[in-house]
Amino acid sequence: MKKPIQLVMLIDDSSLDNMIHTRILKKSGLVENIIAFEYADEALEHLRKEDHGVDVIFLDLNMPRMDGYEFLERYHALTQLQRAKSLVMMLSTSSRPGDAERAKEFPQVIDYQSKPLELETIEKIARTYFGGDC
Repeated sequence: MKKPIQLVMLIDDSSLDNMIHTRILKKSGLVENIIAFEYADEALEHLRKEDHGVDVIFLDLNMPRMDGYEFLERYHALTQLQRAKSLVMMLSTSSRPGDAERAKEFPQVIDYQSKPLELETIEKIARTYFGGDC
């Protein structure tokens, strides 16, 4: 049976968070493939390929080299083909007032949540955006 979400990209400088989120995504049974990047600039390079096939991006906010906001600004500047149908979900431990509102100013950002990723979140995304039965 085909899974509703074909490819998820994790962008988080914490390899532990990437590992935890990978386990949650696999446990959901709703995701076919997962790729993880610890540096946002490397993820952006991957997205510059017009056929990257990424359905959902889970993006951390506070990272070295390029933070989540810088990533979103550069992602927004990609061509429509490079952005394709990718949805962005912010995951962060930040408790700064205004972070969620600022993230949602970017049209591709569907939500902003505190870490860790929860099973209910991926189920909601699959149901809302990909017609998945959960």
